[in-house]
Amino acid sequence: MASRTEGSPVGPRPAIAYRPAFAAGIISPMLRFRSDMEKWQTGACQLTNFFVHVQGGASNRSGTQYIGAVKDAANLPRLVPFVYNNTQSYVLEMGNEYIRFISNGAYLTNADGSVYEVATPYAVADVWGIRWVQSADVLTVSHPSYPLYNLSRSGETDWALEEVSFAAGIDAPATVSATATKGNAGNTGTSPGISSAAYDYVVTAASIALNSESNISAVASINNYNIGYYTQYGNYNTVNWSEVSGADYYNVYRKYAGSYGLIGSTTDLTFDDIDYEPDTAVGPPTHEDPFGDSNYPSCVSYFQQRRVFGGSTTDPQTIWMTRSGNYTNMDVANPVKDDDAITATIASQQVNQIKHIVPMADLIIFTAGSVWKVSGGDAGKAITPADVTVTPQMFVGAADTLPLPIDQDVLFVESKGSHVRDLQYDYYAAVYNGTDLSVLADHLFYGYIINDWRFAQFPFNIVWAVRSDGTLLGLTYLKEQQIWAWHQHTTTNGKFKSVTVVPEETENGVVEDTAYFVVERTINGQTVAYVERLHTRQLGTANSDITKAWFVDAGLQYTGAPISTVSGLSHLEGQTVSACIDGKGYTGLTVTNGAATLPVAGSTVTVGLPIAAHLQSLPLDLGQPPQFSRRKRISKIYTMLYNTAGIEVSTDEGAHTRPVGSAATSGTLSSDVQFVIPAANWDQYGKIDVFQNYPLPCTVTGLDVDVEVGN
Repeated sequence: MASRTEGSPVGPRPAIAYRPAFAAGIISPMLRFRSDMEKWQTGACQLTNFFVHVQGGASNRSGTQYIGAVKDAANLPRLVPFVYNNTQSYVLEMGNEYIRFISNGAYLTNADGSVYEVATPYAVADVWGIRWVQSADVLTVSHPSYPLYNLSRSGETDWALEEVSFAAGIDAPATVSATATKGNAGNTGTSPGISSAAYDYVVTAASIALNSESNISAVASINNYNIGYYTQYGNYNTVNWSEVSGADYYNVYRKYAGSYGLIGSTTDLTFDDIDYEPDTAVGPPTHEDPFGDSNYPSCVSYFQQRRVFGGSTTDPQTIWMTRSGNYTNMDVANPVKDDDAITATIASQQVNQIKHIVPMADLIIFTAGSVWKVSGGDAGKAITPADVTVTPQMFVGAADTLPLPIDQDVLFVESKGSHVRDLQYDYYAAVYNGTDLSVLADHLFYGYIINDWRFAQFPFNIVWAVRSDGTLLGLTYLKEQQIWAWHQHTTTNGKFKSVTVVPEETENGVVEDTAYFVVERTINGQTVAYVERLHTRQLGTANSDITKAWFVDAGLQYTGAPISTVSGLSHLEGQTVSACIDGKGYTGLTVTNGAATLPVAGSTVTVGLPIAAHLQSLPLDLGQPPQFSRRKRISKIYTMLYNTAGIEVSTDEGAHTRPVGSAATSGTLSSDVQFVIPAANWDQYGKIDVFQNYPLPCTVTGLDVDVEVGN
């Protein structure tokens, strides 16, 4: 039997471990023991209904406010943003052949109280295939099975959906005639140079406000002696035309060497041609409509003062750009001018339809197989019909999910596997490339699809992404600080189906990027679908008023004289709900006949579905070499808290929990270091669990533990 060396340690050895932040977000199980990675040091095993701050801490997400039931729960709609500016924004509920409008948390209604809506041609199955781009009060909507439409706002309940016309913005003169004045040329006989000649004229009308020139008029032909001798003999031609409504001036063209060239412009309805030389470098426009015969584009955007279209069924790899400064004009002059419409086709080995067009420093084109750049050739050079270059950037395709421009980057979902990548310009390689942002948490994406996502920049820099199973993923993203952290979010008896983000002013007078969701729920045995708004997490002006806490889903709030029963909850009939009553958290209440009886009376009461938030740290790494194989017991947990109440911690995934900091019913918040002695638990991992099951705020900025390590 081996003997013990004198002075060697006996029993467990004490150690200290510190988790300073969670800025790397959820780490994949495949990387759970990769403590050699820098991002591992600030990762987590679980962040369910917790999100990560760019500063590194983690907070439970705020709850959602019930806005209303969608029109048809059997045909779930999509949410589309309409943002005029930071103070005028709308959420469009686009469903089966209708649009309804939400502004500042309420549906727009008619005078009789009914929900205001506009009819559309889009079947619900096609709503998810639409693309859109906005300019001021006009939203242009594209889909390869429908003509282009403009949704325009003239008033709060005055919206119109109209098909986009590519006809010239102004009519050509209806009648044009020409007369010959022969002067003295007729008395010279047929001497050489004074012979008779044929002249053809066309006239166009032009509008300054519309930045548009009409198609050419009918041809006016006349024979006269050669007007090149006007100076000697006074022979010339006079062109006359009818007035055009809205015309600011008229352009007159004469045919020369087979082409029409500009000979002059006038505000009059007559023009004397005294042998002006036709400028064949400035020809009349030729009307074009590339989207006739149902050849509708699949996507639309704006770039360099042009509206851009791409990816029609007949021409899947072609892009079209309108004339500069005229978003409904596809005309081309002969010869072509720099501001004429542009058509360009991607020349690639595979024929993958254009899915997205994103304007950055260059025009970025996403197909199912690759990413392309459209530019004017040299850096910063404008695209013209004569200078348009299409070059490949990376051979990673994009899914149908809309790309997200964020600062100088673009986030997009890969066409295969639903991995998320960013795209930015590499000045050294002079090409756009990117990084796989989902590799550290690939288990959140494997076997799933990202159906919808939007970016809420302020206040927390979070991308909200709806996964195909109804889970809501969050990505805290701040590229300048090299922060991208995934977290996941669930909701009681519900699945997230759609998301959009619009700027809205909170009750504190601060504008925040506010997320709206379509949530499908099972309520009282029935399948329903609600529009819900993510509530601000700001707890009053000083962010410390616990009575402002809103940490329930599909919730409503009462303020006024103290009450003991909250009514108006029929949308949660039969559900077990939680309530924040004057800053104190309660759970286990039941909605009966649209009302919930409160355990105590209160004057500020927020009631809704409970949110279970769970943060779990990675296994403890206690030095080099890592000691993951050794059994451990955490003897004390120190939690660094900010504005927190009602949380519990454990070391055994919740089997035995201990409260930390302010109690749920104390009505106070903790913003300091709190410690607790957890239940005895020896295991190989040494994970710490933080739970928030009350409708109250919690923020954990770090964890510190005393731990014993077995021999």
